Amino acid sequence: MTADMQMVFLILAGTMIFFLIPGFRPDLVAISSLLVLKLTGLLTVEETFSGFSNSVVIMIAALFIVGEGVFQTGLAQKAGNKLIRWSGNSEFRLTIFMIVLVAVLSALLSNTGTVAILLPVVVILSRRMQLHPGKLLMPLAFASSMGGTLSLIGTAPNLLARQNLLDYGYGGLSFFSFTPIGLIILVAGTAYLWFFGRRWLDKPPEKEPGTPVVFNTADLLEQYEVTPYLHYVQVSAGNKMIGKTLKELQWPSVYDLTVLEFVRKEEEGRFRFPLNAVSRQFTAGPNCRIQAGDILIVHADKESLNKFIAETGIQKIEPAAKERFHPKNSNMAEVILTPFSRLNNYSIPDVHFRDKYGLTVLALKHQYQKARRPTAGEQISYGDALLVHGKWKDIDLLAKEKSDLVVLRHAAQPVTHHENNFRSTVAALIVLWTLFVMVLEWLPVVVITVIAALLMLLTRCVRNTEQAYRSVNWQTVILIAAMLPMATALEKTGGVAFISERLISLLGTIGPIAVMAGLYVITSISSQFISNTATAVLMYPVAILSAQQMGVSPIPMVMAVAFSASMAFATPVATPPNAMVMAAGKYSFFDFIRIGVPLQVIIAFIALSFIPLFFPL
Repeated sequence: MTADMQMVFLILAGTMIFFLIPGFRPDLVAISSLLVLKLTGLLTVEETFSGFSNSVVIMIAALFIVGEGVFQTGLAQKAGNKLIRWSGNSEFRLTIFMIVLVAVLSALLSNTGTVAILLPVVVILSRRMQLHPGKLLMPLAFASSMGGTLSLIGTAPNLLARQNLLDYGYGGLSFFSFTPIGLIILVAGTAYLWFFGRRWLDKPPEKEPGTPVVFNTADLLEQYEVTPYLHYVQVSAGNKMIGKTLKELQWPSVYDLTVLEFVRKEEEGRFRFPLNAVSRQFTAGPNCRIQAGDILIVHADKESLNKFIAETGIQKIEPAAKERFHPKNSNMAEVILTPFSRLNNYSIPDVHFRDKYGLTVLALKHQYQKARRPTAGEQISYGDALLVHGKWKDIDLLAKEKSDLVVLRHAAQPVTHHENNFRSTVAALIVLWTLFVMVLEWLPVVVITVIAALLMLLTRCVRNTEQAYRSVNWQTVILIAAMLPMATALEKTGGVAFISERLISLLGTIGPIAVMAGLYVITSISSQFISNTATAVLMYPVAILSAQQMGVSPIPMVMAVAFSASMAFATPVATPPNAMVMAAGKYSFFDFIRIGVPLQVIIAFIALSFIPLFFPL
């Protein structure tokens, strides 16, 4: 083994180790390893940054914009509404329609975005039918991964498979090359999840039978243990705070106390007298001005409240039992962070949560921990659940933004989304045109996706250019662009040939099927812990070279890697959809192992049996 090859393997091993450490972002790890390859002289400048000009990277970025157009116009939400109508009160119809719907959407759009859209819909339906959400959410995540294998654009490993074959001089895969085996996997996976998976995930419903499915304030306050932190205070006449706005007073930073609501007596009618005064409750905002007699509903711990009362002269009062906290013109909602959220690993004050969203975080629930009031420096990460309070319009806006946070449930009926029927129709036509041209192969795939993304912008299906840039998951794009040169370094120094020779020497005597199975198993194990895209980038050259050395077609070897990379069910960190449903479904790490490993084994058997039939060696 040459010194250069040893150096590449050492850098690769370090990269994999840092991928496994939760505190390190995969894209930054990939960029760091890329720079190390250049600084050690293993790659030229052109080779180092060649990944950023790769057509697959451009395609993936464009497809994110196309998906954003579908989500923003409400087209995907309409599909979710169809699920509500189709399912009725049948658990069977709900499970089957849900799996089929998410699979179809994931074949055309981002599986992460699809799960973000359908996750709250499934939670609402499960509670309406007195089912524990955990019975359906893991199948939702798994179906999104299986659906990604139904088309060329369904997942990044599929696009990379086509590009690698083209780079080595072989014919590219068509739009429907993955579909036959993908359909068999989807049918088998659906049968497994219905007959076995849902039974193993069965838990008692979170509400007793016969209770309403609408979540009221008391439900959320009790579950997140917020009540001890809610207090009523009143401003007496002559108080020095009268006439000042909440923005001027800066109570959150001075006392760690937040005003949630005002209760104010105001006169009604044409002739205003104290006798016809009525109480009006409204949501606090930065420009709300303190008046004499105001009752403020505040959120604070007892120590902060006592300090606040002592220094401001505002008095604490005890409301009647019937006047317990209940938002009038505001709402409360439970939200979770997505895997690619820009809020990950920051504290709530660091991201200026209230300034950004107009909402107050009342409680935080980390995975496997009880809910509590967040401390000033406490970081939040994906899968964490937050209970927030604010105006309806702000929660409505938050519900439409799926990149950072997903709204799971409201304290009252969900806000009605006013969908633009014209633009949703336009978005549907753009998607259909894209699929039609891809199938007929009139233009290169990368050109088609860029045109589709541009059409989404020009027709205002994506509101503006800034929204288009925000919709791109740059972590995924950078990760792919930075890992592609790693494969170049492995190939350049003989590392790919070394791995291929060892694989053939170990399994080649049994036959090409055994080598294909070896590639499948290596990819499957790796993709449970690191990015499936990064795994595919490294394994495709090994698959192609192994096939060349054995004198067989490389297409089945590449297909084995592609399907294996996408079938990652055994851990919650294997895919973003797995991570998204973990908190909402109240799963443990072992739940994924218990349900995911048998499914992986079943799908591995199917893939290795049918790949040689559709793509002969």
